[in-house]
Amino acid sequence: MKRLFCLWCLTVFCLCGCATQQVQYNVKAESPIPMVKTATMAVVGDIMVHDYQYNEAYDTHTGTYNFMHNFQAVKPFLTGYDLVVGNLELTFGGAERPYSSFPCFNTPDSFLDALKDAGFDLLTTANNHSMDTGKAGLLRTLDQLDAYGIAHVGTYRSQQERDTIYTKDVNGITFAFVSATYGTNGIPVPEKYLVNLIDDTQMVADIQKAQEMADVVVVLPHMGNEYETVPRDTFVQWADNMFAAGADIVLASHPHVLQRMEYRKVDHGEGEHDGFIIYSLGNFISSQTTPPRNASVILHLTVEQVGDAPPSVKEVSFVPIWTQFRNAQNQNHFMVRSVYDMLTLPEGQRYQVVRPKDYQRLLEVHKETANFLLQKDIPLSEIQQEYIFPKP
Repeated sequence: MKRLFCLWCLTVFCLCGCATQQVQYNVKAESPIPMVKTATMAVVGDIMVHDYQYNEAYDTHTGTYNFMHNFQAVKPFLTGYDLVVGNLELTFGGAERPYSSFPCFNTPDSFLDALKDAGFDLLTTANNHSMDTGKAGLLRTLDQLDAYGIAHVGTYRSQQERDTIYTKDVNGITFAFVSATYGTNGIPVPEKYLVNLIDDTQMVADIQKAQEMADVVVVLPHMGNEYETVPRDTFVQWADNMFAAGADIVLASHPHVLQRMEYRKVDHGEGEHDGFIIYSLGNFISSQTTPPRNASVILHLTVEQVGDAPPSVKEVSFVPIWTQFRNAQNQNHFMVRSVYDMLTLPEGQRYQVVRPKDYQRLLEVHKETANFLLQKDIPLSEIQQEYIFPKP
């Protein structure tokens, strides 16, 4: 009996040992969790200073210009982002020549104080006003931007500088920026390297070069027809060519009004991913106060890279904005303001900040912007400070 019991124990032991051994063979190593990298951008449209603006900024007691109030109300929507980008549609030609606006912009240097304070990291300088104060003014503009530590693309001091693609590492994702304009209002460009012009051959070559150097290629074209809210087929084709050459994000300017935006499926040989385009960002600040030129958006983009996959535009959102021309006392006072912030002011404070006619315009801006970009009406009871642009 003891012998039988021992045999039984031995059998059970062997079976348990085999079972244990089998479990050990089936254990698999866990797959490593892919690293996720994220970069954020805040982008605005045309930055312009007409004579109304610099006259309002002028202090007769000191003989200086102060623009610091221009962006204080929207500074929170530019703060905390990895890159803040805009279109600088003016030149800093210096006080030796008169300050001026359209058709040739020469802006006081102190406007840079406001841009720096607002948080701008990168400005595109290739546009139809690049040559407004000649070669000397173009070069001085670059010098002033450098002095303030604001990067720039689109206009250059030399051929070597023009041929160098601007790149920036953002949280482990390398961005490259390419900028060009359709023209310079007929003002001759004495050396070709001074201003990047939209030329199919050169622009495609620049984008292809950028694509080899970076994870994300951002193209900043100055194109389109002024005051048209729908891009013409010509400019849609230009954008298609940019994506085909290697662009991941296209942020266009020039029409001074908003045009549509859309996600794009792109594949540059490393896998399909989400790209993005907005055909016109409209005006950020200017004296173009007639609708719809006095309304626009601050665009927020989130780019995400998971493991070795190509970075993708994960999310796009926008903050509707409006440029205030006159304050509640009907005095010239230029400020870029959040539409939400103005429309949600308590009734007792409303007309201490804006004129009644401007409040009505703000109601229109909210309705028009949401309807235009989201293709739906949003009642005032459901107003939001920022709207997510849905993926298709």
